[in-house]
Amino acid sequence: MKECTERLVKIGFSRNPRRIFDEIESVTAAMVRDGWQLQDSCIEEGLGSAHLFFERTIAPEPSEEHRNAK
Repeated sequence: MKECTERLVKIGFSRNPRRIFDEIESVTAAMVRDGWQLQDSCIEEGLGSAHLFFERTIAPEPSEEHRNAK
């Protein structure tokens, strides 16, 4: 089973490009440390935000019947 999530990083015309890059890198590194993989990214047409799409595999929880069968 897959779990998906999205993170937004504000861009805007008044932000320092280096700070934007640093924030994207920081958000991505934190997600990777938590077991997520960056699957895709996109930037809004008006340069409002960068969207980062993450995914991770999660193991399904054993059913109640399976737990009681032991």
